Amino acid sequence: MILSGSPKKVLSLLATTTALYFCSSYILPVQALAMIHGWGPLPVKTSSSLSATTASNSEMESKVNLDNNKVTTADILSLDSIRSTLIRQEETIIFAIIERAQYRHNSIVYQNGGFGDLGVPLGSNPDYFENKTQKKSLSFLEYILIGTEVLHCGVRRYTSPEEHAFFPECLPSGPLDALPKLDYPKDLLSPIGGANAINFNEILLKKYVEWIVPSITKKGDDEQHGSTVLADIVVLQALSRRVHYGKFVAESKYRSDPEGYQRLVDAGDADGVMKLLTNSAVEARVLRRSRIKAATYGREPLMTQLPEQKVEECGGDVSFVAAAAASAVATAMEALDKDQYNVIGKIDPAIIEEIYRDFIIPLTKDIEVAYLFRRCGKDPPSEYAPDRMSRDVLL
Repeated sequence: MILSGSPKKVLSLLATTTALYFCSSYILPVQALAMIHGWGPLPVKTSSSLSATTASNSEMESKVNLDNNKVTTADILSLDSIRSTLIRQEETIIFAIIERAQYRHNSIVYQNGGFGDLGVPLGSNPDYFENKTQKKSLSFLEYILIGTEVLHCGVRRYTSPEEHAFFPECLPSGPLDALPKLDYPKDLLSPIGGANAINFNEILLKKYVEWIVPSITKKGDDEQHGSTVLADIVVLQALSRRVHYGKFVAESKYRSDPEGYQRLVDAGDADGVMKLLTNSAVEARVLRRSRIKAATYGREPLMTQLPEQKVEECGGDVSFVAAAAASAVATAMEALDKDQYNVIGKIDPAIIEEIYRDFIIPLTKDIEVAYLFRRCGKDPPSEYAPDRMSRDVLL
């Protein structure tokens, strides 16, 4: 079928067509492979064997084993499985950024001592603050973030290999004694050289405050300081989880070519390691997908385009039809020139794409390089230290 007419008419037709198709014949595919989400143990059994009732929506989903009742480390560390997890994290990040963007910049919450001396966050390690050589008042964000991490530490968040605290030195010794210990597979990440303990949250927090926040918010102060900081923490935790997933990517790639990475690391060739682990085609898809999702999620669904009769045939499930319409719009947008597509919404899609291009992807790859060097028994070059980006375009 060839569609003609203005882009707006094409989008309307595709949205309506797809919504009707969803109502009549589509069964939502099941995410069969359990991944490390939340703070509980990795599941090793499912309640029942799952089977697909329709063709998969993507090449990745087609590779998921729906019959196996056991998830192995090899399953978790497969690149298809990791990419599937990273794709699902995109929604978390984009929605969190949209939530933060509703408030003004509110720069006072990022200023040390902006609200005076807030003291030591409840439950945190007092020795850290007493032993600091350069004592300074915490910013409002730092104060709330440390308090949040203290609480999350108590309920085992940071026992998960995919979670990393921004202020680990401020946390108590471990989870609450009343909670049972969680056991994770021991071979997910390598402990060699401290590779599994790499933490780049220092530079992440710095770039978030200095670059991301100003780029997604309007200038000024709306006095919504508490809500602002809570939204900041959700974004920061989502970004931290995303970039540190680079350790899982690096481990997977190392296992596919250990000799190749060992040879480059032994030669101190960080550029060679970066080149070997880079997949430009995948990165291009991530950028395109992040822009499309931001444009879709950042505005109201096109419900006005859907026939009322068909909405009723869906059992009144308006949200289901809206999701179908939004999906159709997102698909149609892929065929549009992004320079000609100008959407007014809650967030500029170009900013989301820029955050991925200039920050999330480069920082993830820096973590991968640092992990691979330590994995192979050597310290990474100084430009891959956790307090900087190797190629910083955000100065």
